Amino acid sequence: MGKKSTRSKDKYNEEAYARYTFRVRKNSLLYEQIQEFMNKKGTSLNYILTELLTKHFRLKNPDN
Repeated sequence: MGKKSTRSKDKYNEEAYARYTFRVRKNSLLYEQIQEFMNKKGTSLNYILTELLTKHFRLKNPDN
């Protein structure tokens, strides 16, 4: 992928998405559970959080 394409995607992502940061201690059970889930399911932390927050706020479509 060229630099121009990467910059274009970065610009789009910056405009279209909000970025949130949180921390989990590496020596915690929560960290271990997150890692295990991602490895088993072959998914990302973003997927997990989006699913949980969608359910928490009782949203039907997380993209709206």
